[in-house]
Amino acid sequence: MKKNYVTKGLAFGMVLMLSLLSACSNGAEKKEALPSTEKTEAVTEAKAEGETKAEGETKAAEATTGEKEVIKISTTGNHTYFSETNEKTGELQGFEIDVWNEIAKRKNWDIQWEIAGFPGIIELLEAGRVDTVADQIGVTDERKQVYNFSSVYFYVPYRVVVAEDNDTIHGIKDVYGKKLGLLVNDIAYAFKDQFDPDNKIQYVEYDKSTAVHTDVALGRTDASLMSAMHIEDVKQKSGLKIKGVGDPVYTEDAAYPFHKDERGTKLCEEVTEVLKELKEEGFMHETAVKWFGFDPME
Repeated sequence: MKKNYVTKGLAFGMVLMLSLLSACSNGAEKKEALPSTEKTEAVTEAKAEGETKAEGETKAAEATTGEKEVIKISTTGNHTYFSETNEKTGELQGFEIDVWNEIAKRKNWDIQWEIAGFPGIIELLEAGRVDTVADQIGVTDERKQVYNFSSVYFYVPYRVVVAEDNDTIHGIKDVYGKKLGLLVNDIAYAFKDQFDPDNKIQYVEYDKSTAVHTDVALGRTDASLMSAMHIEDVKQKSGLKIKGVGDPVYTEDAAYPFHKDERGTKLCEEVTEVLKELKEEGFMHETAVKWFGFDPME
């Protein structure tokens, strides 16, 4: 801002002062302090501006804090008791769904379910399209080389399944020299050294479990292996004449697999921590009894 101040005095002094001011106007302007009124307005303006910015930053921080982290999980939606689709509502239900809804509630997570068949649910994890799989996934040495697993939350015994009128097979050793139907990449292969160390069984692979059960019932395949808790359910729903025989061939430890990277490791640790709480508080027991009628971990 430029101001010319006129000083009263002698005419000579006035002329001299005017000359000096004129010379200054042709050079660099002199910067002067703002009057007190303008200073007050500027400070008030800056303060208001700062408060607005601070409020904006606070709201942004609150929004970020309040946002739920999205966890992507693959599941079949057609696995009895574990992951089913309600026929009336079309919504997922089952043991896995209840457990993960509780985990998400405690961690303030938002679950995004990805539905696929088997082995599609595993392939989604392999492709990095989901964070984990919730559908009775067994822990094997081979899988542990690729994924981090949470603590075991479920024990699943498997028995031999044969046609209802089959009176020659009473256990896994009776399947030696005969055909055993399994799914492609079936977890049973991870236990093969235990129940068939000398490779005496002829393995027949299928893409769908329904095809395995049908062939066993019709006698086209001598036997199969099935989760002990699902045998009666499959029999009733399919109408197939099959039965379970003998003691459990092996017991699968079910856990949640996660990627071996920073995010996966963090999620795995957090889920394991919550699972521990759920077990101690009795939630896992109550949920198992709700869906299976018993607690397989006892």
